Amino acid sequence: MNNSASVIAALIYHGLFDYPLTAEEIHKFQTKKTTLVQTRKELEKLIKDRKILRKGEFYFLGKNKKLATIRKNRQKISAKKLKRAKFYANILKSIPTIKLVAISGALAMENSTMSDDIDFLIIAAKNSLWTTRFLSNIMLLPFKRDSKSQKQKDKACLNLFVDELGLKIKEQNLYKAHEICQVKVLWDRNGTYQKFLNANRWIKKFLPNWTPEYKSKLSKRGVTKWSPIPGNWSLLEILLKNFQLSYMKSKITTEKIGEHQLFFHPGHTQSKVLKDYRNLTNKLFRSTITPHGSRKKA
Repeated sequence: MNNSASVIAALIYHGLFDYPLTAEEIHKFQTKKTTLVQTRKELEKLIKDRKILRKGEFYFLGKNKKLATIRKNRQKISAKKLKRAKFYANILKSIPTIKLVAISGALAMENSTMSDDIDFLIIAAKNSLWTTRFLSNIMLLPFKRDSKSQKQKDKACLNLFVDELGLKIKEQNLYKAHEICQVKVLWDRNGTYQKFLNANRWIKKFLPNWTPEYKSKLSKRGVTKWSPIPGNWSLLEILLKNFQLSYMKSKITTEKIGEHQLFFHPGHTQSKVLKDYRNLTNKLFRSTITPHGSRKKA
């Protein structure tokens, strides 16, 4: 894929979520290794050739110039939700088994709508996955997303848990690479975020220009003295795992439950996004038609 196609592909992918990009963001999400200067030159050429459009700082495909306004409005909504997310994070970080609290999905990209809930990624200490999930749900019980309710605005959605032995995401594709790169860290302990990135260096195969904005910092106290307690602690982990699995048994649909990873994310967002992305890129690169998607960043 040449530089021009890589720029357009980045716009196609984010166009699926009604999300126009700045020049810096396009460079960051290109699938081809390049420089920001090269990306800017390519954007000027594509604008001149009328293959893409620009409004203010935002570039996009299609003729919907309202996309820039939509993104700015969602940024304002997201700013309010982020304050709520930080409130939840401050509660969660009191749980000793938690090593990282981050937001994912729409809010991480500042692309939330008013009715959206708040998706969290939580990294737990090794062998404390189910204990961490149990404690997290208890601590956020008054603020947690209720699947039976239609009103999910600002509710905490605890749908992604991994422990230190499951930092590597095994399913490697463009969608997963984006999901990892867009994670916004609210709090981490002892460089956990950097460990997470180190375990997922494969993202560079899909997004070679991307670099993290957040930098992990070691605690002034050094490495935490807490660690899972053998024996009784292991027994508690097993009991809480069995209890939660028994409770969830009749409710499990598309969730992925592993030894060190829990992905509670109903639906088939990934397969639909990748399918639409392939269809639109194939269509564009076969003809002069400029595609445009219409789904919010999730």
